[in-house]
Amino acid sequence: LNNNMMLLPLFLCTILSACLAFEVTNSPPLIDVPTYALATVCRDGTTNMNILTYATPISIRPDRIWSIGLFKGTLSHENFQRTGRAILQLLDESHSKLVPSLGGTCGRDVDKRAESEKLNFPWVKLPNSSENDEKDELQQQPLVLPGCPHYIVLSLVDGKLIDAGSHDVALCKVDEMFVSDDCELDDTASTKASYLSTNRLREKGIITEQGRVAE
Repeated sequence: LNNNMMLLPLFLCTILSACLAFEVTNSPPLIDVPTYALATVCRDGTTNMNILTYATPISIRPDRIWSIGLFKGTLSHENFQRTGRAILQLLDESHSKLVPSLGGTCGRDVDKRAESEKLNFPWVKLPNSSENDEKDELQQQPLVLPGCPHYIVLSLVDGKLIDAGSHDVALCKVDEMFVSDDCELDDTASTKASYLSTNRLREKGIITEQGRVAE
């Protein structure tokens, strides 16, 4: 009986291992994350916007630090590398119609501001954007979309981008944060307003499972 009791755990482990099947995959997990638009300033002082896939907070003290991934070769990458400044905008459900133009086209070829205005989203200035900013490109703030639950003003830490292959990673200090007048905040300063997520964009057929704008 004692021998049988000793063999029982080994038998159970054998059965459990046989039931667990593993296989190698090249497909990453299909995760649901907030959808952001990144606004940057072009050389001529105009604003460019694109959909930003990779953005996350990584530290809160002594400064709030965010990490963003910038796709190489894009106008947003070029602008941010030159100025070290951008505004990250957390998109609302109503902004979903903008994703094809902001995320599926290049600002070098398409007037994204005009496309946004056609969809009744004229670009606006944040409260601290003054005419004095126009004189210094590195201090000038880009325009933003109206109605975003949250606006995060970012500046590059140490002036360096980290090479990560297809993307460069930027560690950014949060200089200021804003919310729209119609967005209320709770006691912990988190946004009550609903935000647009990648899962919602997939449900609407706007992006594919790979995260690209659907054709």
